[in-house]
Amino acid sequence: MRPVPTAMARELSQTTVLRIVAFLVDSVSILALLIAPATGLSYLAVWLWDSTWGIARIWHSTILIVVVSILLRDAYHGRSPGKRLMGLRVDTPDDKPCSWLRSIARNLPLVVPGWNVVEIWLLLFARDSRRSGDRIAGTRVREE
Repeated sequence: MRPVPTAMARELSQTTVLRIVAFLVDSVSILALLIAPATGLSYLAVWLWDSTWGIARIWHSTILIVVVSILLRDAYHGRSPGKRLMGLRVDTPDDKPCSWLRSIARNLPLVVPGWNVVEIWLLLFARDSRRSGDRIAGTRVREE
């Protein structure tokens, strides 16, 4: 008797693995370029001015920049820095690169608390590995 395959037993495609690595590259880039400097500036604000107001302003600005960078990360020629490094591209059904508006629609679910877990689930276990953001924006990720 052969075992019945389950969703958990599905092998990840090469593109899916590359997408995961690209997302990690993008996340580490945001950490290095935005979060680490904001942390340093926060300590500097306390040390120089003893200002909690300054810390709040630094972190509100940083969070705004992080959200905007997540939303627009695929808008430049359909490639975030991680996707560019991994040889991936976000395209529309007519093979055009992802636009600014499609990038916002595609990445909006990633900034909604809780919904990002659904996105991970869809990437790993959906038959076509398309996130809900890809479905909303009408995009797909492919290797170049």
